[in-house]
This record gives sequence, structure tokens and C-alpha cells, in this order.
Amino acid sequence: MPAPLDETYLNTLCQHLATKPPVDGPWVSQARGWAAPPDESASGAWLRASGIPAVLYPAVLEAGLPLPLSSLSEDRRQTFAEENALAAVLAIFAALVVTAPSRQAHLPGGPSIGTVLGSLTRRGGVHDVTVRATMRELGRAGRQAMARLVHDTGRARGSQVDLRTVAALAYGTPGNRPQQLSTNPTGHWPGALNGTSTWTPITEVLRDAVVASPR
Repeated sequence: MPAPLDETYLNTLCQHLATKPPVDGPWVSQARGWAAPPDESASGAWLRASGIPAVLYPAVLEAGLPLPLSSLSEDRRQTFAEENALAAVLAIFAALVVTAPSRQAHLPGGPSIGTVLGSLTRRGGVHDVTVRATMRELGRAGRQAMARLVHDTGRARGSQVDLRTVAALAYGTPGNRPQQLSTNPTGHWPGALNGTSTWTPITEVLRDAVVASPR
């Protein structure tokens, strides 16, 4: 069993997002191109941009998000988790901001990423098919999972999302299987840690998606 991830940065990022959205700016155009999976030699559900610091970190600075401390860690899983969370937050924001009300794509306390995903199935047709495929990929932490999530979110025109739920999901998916976390800084899923010491973000995301889907 791999060692548990250090969740300090996840909490720092979510605390920031609780009061401050990413700063809209030129980086958004670049981040719209981040919906790509890792190359064939990699496994786990992470975005390719999360493994390219020269691409990721300038956008992080422009967006005003806190930088991680993964450079101090020799654990690549830790680095992947932190950078995947950043890449996913920025990519999802970029996918939604063009059509979001007043370009406010991030709404603390608003819909989780699971709710946004599930609501998209109500549009039927190709939306329903692609979302269900994305949910399957997320459930098994497949290589295409995060890339598919960004693509699908971009189809949810006019939507807003609480990016803290995106951060937790991405933090817990860069390995070969969904990871468990011991803290929940998302502002959502208050019962996730009731009676247990860990929780799995993907479980809560998929539950929200099912609830938001048409019966």
C-alpha cells in the first residue's frame, strides 16, 4: 500500500478558493487546450499539463492561486496530486468561464463538479452518452478520465461550479486507482467522514452526478 498523500496543499488551495476565484486573464485561452490525457507511458487520471511545469506554473501565477510545495518532496505521487489539482481547477474554470454568468465560473457553495456533470445528461443525446462514459473512466481512474471531464464540463454552457470539489477530485485521482483522503476542505459532502477516517472524492462526485441525472 502506498503511503497516504500529504493533504496540506489541498487544504491551502481550497481555503484560497473559499473566498477568491482564479483571476480571469490571458492564461484562460491557454488552459482551454489542457483537456489532454497523459502520454501512453503514464497511468492514472491526470491532465498532461500537470506534468509540464513550464506550462502549468505561469498560469497558476497569473490566476493568483497559491503555489504548491511539491518541489520539496521526492514523492512523485505527491507532486502529481498537487499539480493535477491545479491543472484541473484551471482547466475547468477555463472551460466554463466564457459562458458562465458574468464570467463567474467559480461559485463557493455552488454545484459540485458531480452535479454539473450529472445535469449535463438532461440534455440527452451525445451529452448523455459521453457523460456516462466519463463517469466510468473516473470510477476506475482511467487515463482519459480528467481529460473527458474537462471536455464534458465545457459542454455545460452557462454553468457554475465550486472548484474546491474539482481540486479534491483531481488530488485523489492521479494514481492507478482512486485515492482516499483524510480531510475534506471542499465545503461539500459533510457526511463523507462520518464514522470513518478517510473518504474517496470520486465516490461523492459520482453520487452527485447520479442524483443530478434524470431518473
